[in-house]
Amino acid sequence: MLKTASPAPAQYVDTPQRLNDFLRAVDESPVIAIDTEFVREKTYYPQLCLIQVAAENSIWLIDTLVIEDLSSFFQALCNPPSLKVFHAARQDLEIFFNETGRIPSPLFDTQIAAALLGRPDQIAYAGLVAEFYAIELDKSSSRTNWARRPLSASQLEYAAADVRYLAGVKTKLEDELIAKGRSEWLAEECLRLGETELYDNNPSAVWRRVKGIAKLEPDRLGIAAALAAWREMNAQQRNLPRGWVLKDDRLLAIARAAPNSTAQLHAIDGLAPGLLRRYGSELLQAIQAPATQLTGANDMHLPRLTGAGKLLLQNLLVALRHCSETNLVSSSLIATRRELESAICGRTAIRLYEGWRNNLFGYSVREAIAAHAASKLYE
Repeated sequence: MLKTASPAPAQYVDTPQRLNDFLRAVDESPVIAIDTEFVREKTYYPQLCLIQVAAENSIWLIDTLVIEDLSSFFQALCNPPSLKVFHAARQDLEIFFNETGRIPSPLFDTQIAAALLGRPDQIAYAGLVAEFYAIELDKSSSRTNWARRPLSASQLEYAAADVRYLAGVKTKLEDELIAKGRSEWLAEECLRLGETELYDNNPSAVWRRVKGIAKLEPDRLGIAAALAAWREMNAQQRNLPRGWVLKDDRLLAIARAAPNSTAQLHAIDGLAPGLLRRYGSELLQAIQAPATQLTGANDMHLPRLTGAGKLLLQNLLVALRHCSETNLVSSSLIATRRELESAICGRTAIRLYEGWRNNLFGYSVREAIAAHAASKLYE
């Protein structure tokens, strides 16, 4: 029977003086555990509401809606000496990048570390706490409104618990990584997390995130990419979710129709009258944008695999599953089907051919492809 986490003191930081106290207290800490609470249901940019930090034996809850100037905190966060520990860091790092244009380093992501050790890719922090401490965290406040003040006692305890065991979880996972010789694997993944391109939503590159865009015909892909770029700029300027400006399925419907007049645009099923009134001329202008202004649109479609190429792909998928089971690492973390297809089509600038993935499985893929050099693998 799992135990329920017992409360532990957490210091609430809601004044500049308290923030200075916090900064002095953590200045020499070699490891700090960090989490955030935010809301973004109605905005493009997440609204940061609370930052939780655990350092040494103290927990600090920084109210970012009350303290106006957090520059000293962000400066300290980007100070290299201390190791910053997160669980599933991407969204937290996006927030810090939006605030500062920088990514704190060095990093340790406990979710990635756990996945490299055979646990599920998306394992929750609560699952690791239960595994290592036999403590069941109270998650009843996970869906509460973090922008409303004052925060309740249960919200504050929930927030504190999210960092209370994080450094300890990191230590236990680190010991496992060292024992299995996989510390460098995590170092590679955390360096990837620190690449600012992950968080810089360049409008000309966001087309890749449109759900279903890969199914478009090549002559419609450029239109969809132009529409995605227009939507991104509009969402950023108005601080609205992308889908509030134009949903993915409507974006693809416009791209398929490729209208070149107002009448043709209005003839597309499912477009709201308000959308057409407000954005009709802008949508037509975006559609007519030169494809040369788009980033990477020509790389979406891979060549068609031949029969020999498809057979090789199936053999590689079987080999990937065996590699995953043998090494206790999720297959999707090693390589995706798309990456294997890319490799068969002669692409070399893929994640599979880098670092630990290359050593674990990439070399085998190269050898398998080389063994079929006499066969036509794609058209």
